[in-house]
Amino acid sequence: MSQSQTSSERAEVSFCPFCHEGFEGRLECPEHELTLIPIDELPRHADRRLDRVAFFVDPRLGRGAPLLGAALVLLGFIVPFVRSSQLEATAVEVAIDGAGNLWFTPGAAIALLWILWQRRGRDTMRAARVAVLGLALGGLLPLIYTCRRISLVAVAHGATVDWLVGLWLMVAGLLVSALRSRRFGSSR
Repeated sequence: MSQSQTSSERAEVSFCPFCHEGFEGRLECPEHELTLIPIDELPRHADRRLDRVAFFVDPRLGRGAPLLGAALVLLGFIVPFVRSSQLEATAVEVAIDGAGNLWFTPGAAIALLWILWQRRGRDTMRAARVAVLGLALGGLLPLIYTCRRISLVAVAHGATVDWLVGLWLMVAGLLVSALRSRRFGSSR
């Protein structure tokens, strides 16, 4: 076969401008009754609206803020959280030592990750906006309550309390998720 025969055979395959199906030896699409065009004249889809993400950590469609927020909360839960005169503890240690309600904060972050895992389509993400907001605020409440309790106990015993990076990471993660929840499922 010569080079010119190969080129002419390739030219016989044309594509429907609507469904992008290829047909050999035809002039119009059998389903849409549109004139077929060569592949280089097909419209590009770069401006096509994104309706679904395939990858779990894809930040498009407003998924970046809840993902970042959940990661910050989980990181903040394991780094130093509070320091008193002679004691420094992570949020995990505080939760184990008696502040059981503090487990709701990483629980909210895990639930956020579950929503991101389950909801990949634009419409399903939009339907979960209130849930993302509720989880972010629901994770913030036990954090505030625990910090208030620790402060009251410290004042009663005449100790000083320093809040460390763990608290601020968790607060930042929950606030980012809450404030950006209205953008969940939307493109820029």
